[in-house]
Amino acid sequence: MSEKRTGEPLTVESVKARAHGVLVVLSNGEKLTLSPDSFTEFHIYAGKELSPEELDGIFSYAEQDEAYDLALRYLGHDAYSSKGIYRKLIGKGYEKKVVVAVVERLLKAGLLDDEQFALSYAMDVADLRQIGHNRVLYDLRVKGVSESILKRLEFPREEELRKAKSYAESLDKRYYRTPSARRVLKIYAALIARGFDEDVSHEAAASSVTASDPKVERAELDKTYNLAKAKYSRKYSGYELRTHIYAYLVRKGFPYDEIQTMMEDEI
Repeated sequence: MSEKRTGEPLTVESVKARAHGVLVVLSNGEKLTLSPDSFTEFHIYAGKELSPEELDGIFSYAEQDEAYDLALRYLGHDAYSSKGIYRKLIGKGYEKKVVVAVVERLLKAGLLDDEQFALSYAMDVADLRQIGHNRVLYDLRVKGVSESILKRLEFPREEELRKAKSYAESLDKRYYRTPSARRVLKIYAALIARGFDEDVSHEAAASSVTASDPKVERAELDKTYNLAKAKYSRKYSGYELRTHIYAYLVRKGFPYDEIQTMMEDEI
C-alpha cells in the first residue's frame, strides 16, 4: 500500500489522542493514526520536522498498526492459522513485509498458535461438524497448517466411530423411507465423503440403520414399481419391460426376494 517518499520534510501540525490510537496531522494535510507504541517509538510532537526517511518509517508503522488491528478483528470473529491471517491481509492489499511483521507480532503475543488451532479444529470443530480425520487433515492443509503439526494430531478410533454413528443416525432418520439395504449404502457413502475411514464408515452405517416397517417398505416398493412401470412401458413390453423394472428396483435398494414376490403378484 505505501510508497517510498521523496521531497521536502514535513512538519507535525497537531497530535491528538483518540480511542484507538494517536491521530497525527502533517503540514501537507495528511493524517495517520498510530498505536501508542508506534507513537512513542518516533517521539512525535507538534512542531517536529520529519525527513522523508522518517516519514517512510512512520507510515510503515501506521500501515502495520492498521493491518494488526484488522487481524485482531478477524481473530475476534473466528479462529485462524498464521497462514490464514497472512492470506486475509494480503487479500486486503497490504505489502508482504507488512503482513509478515503483523503475523510475527501476533505469534509473539500468543494470539496466533498454529498447533493449538489445529488441535482445536481436530477436536471441537470436527465434533461439531461430525467430520472424520481425513476431512480434518484436508481442511487444515487448505488453511495452511504445516505437515509437522498435522503429524502430531491423534484421532482415536473410538472417537471417530462415535462421530460417525451420530451422523449415521441422523441420516437414518432422514432416509427412513428408503429400504434398509439401500439406506446402509447411502449412509456409508455419506460417511466416506465426510472423511471417515472405510472400516469406521462400514461399522457406523451397519449399526445405525433401523429395520424398515414391512408395511411401509412394501408400500414404497409398490409406489416405486408403478413409477418404473409407467416410465418403461412407453418403450418396452413383455420380458424387456420386466427386466428394466427389476433392474430399476434393485438400484433403488429393494431386497431381491421382495421384488421377485411383488412382480409375481403383478402377473
